[in-house]
Amino acid sequence: MTTIAASQADAAHALMMLLTEHGDMPQPDEFEVRDFETDTGEPDWGVTLVVHDSLTRFEQWRAALDLHPCDITYRACDHGACLSAIGEVHGVPVELFATADTPGK
Repeated sequence: MTTIAASQADAAHALMMLLTEHGDMPQPDEFEVRDFETDTGEPDWGVTLVVHDSLTRFEQWRAALDLHPCDITYRACDHGACLSAIGEVHGVPVELFATADTPGK
């Protein structure tokens, strides 16, 4: 049986690779290894990168992670605007998430 810590190893490795490969970019404000829902109900561990108050950094990271622009979702949230793009990098699910103030907020 795989332990929970061992099942997170691929996602943790992917996170380290992302931060190392893109060390010349402004780093995300937050990052974490977390479980993503799957069709089978089994946890599929992946990575979330969070950028606050910068749609420019969101776009830089989206391009660096090769996440397709059509995969970006937008919604209004308490922070103003929330953007999210989900894809796969280094064989694990990756979510790029951003919050930004919108004019008038």
